[in-house]
Amino acid sequence: MKKQFYRRNKALFSVRMFSFGTAVLAFGFFVLFVRIVMPGVFSFVEVPALRVGTSLNASVATVMNIFADKQALVHKRDSLMLKNTILENENRALTAQVQNLTTLVGTSTKNTYGVVANVLSRPPESPYDTLLIDAGSADAIAVGNSVSAQGGVPVGKISDVTSHTAHVVLFSSPAKKTNAWIGASRTPITLSGDGAGAFSSEVSRQISATVGELVYVSGNGSAPIGVVAKIDNDSAAVTVVLHIRPFVNPFSIMMANVAR
Repeated sequence: MKKQFYRRNKALFSVRMFSFGTAVLAFGFFVLFVRIVMPGVFSFVEVPALRVGTSLNASVATVMNIFADKQALVHKRDSLMLKNTILENENRALTAQVQNLTTLVGTSTKNTYGVVANVLSRPPESPYDTLLIDAGSADAIAVGNSVSAQGGVPVGKISDVTSHTAHVVLFSSPAKKTNAWIGASRTPITLSGDGAGAFSSEVSRQISATVGELVYVSGNGSAPIGVVAKIDNDSAAVTVVLHIRPFVNPFSIMMANVAR
């Protein structure tokens, strides 16, 4: 029984293999016959296929080029935006510098004199009522040179100098005495530094000083240093004390002009 079943399966397999082989062989003869009798048939079938393939390749290449061009444009746009940002920042910095210089020396060239220096430190970074500037003996700056701030307002004098820096002692430095004058009559007074930019002056009662009068430092041009803000008037005293509010806040001085 086992032997007969094996033979039956083997016979069935052989028939199927013979049928498949016959079909393949017949198809091969058919293709060969068509190739010999009608050789143009395959060309007729191949050409549209080749055309479709070529068209697809061209389309793919076009799409890839579009993506490549888009990436190049995005990169160029980002590069231009970065350059624009840099230029905008530089323009802001230059505009601020021009504004600082205009504020410091004015719009007329006749007010431009001496050396314009940046303030490296000011109160409270530096000792009260002193400045450190970035100009020194290499810029022909010497001890005793007068220093003014924005608007040409005198603020102090050079106290010591190195090659590329200098210290400025402000007129408002505590216990510092400075010759000055007050009002249109140019009445001479002596300023006493009270610190933090403030001044006071003890004057004779005979001086008819009033609140609001301008105070000037001798030998520093016509720009006032401050204004009389308050007068202590004790009827029993022979003097009065003038409290003077400065026009320049030493805590906000950014640039200084040093007269040589």
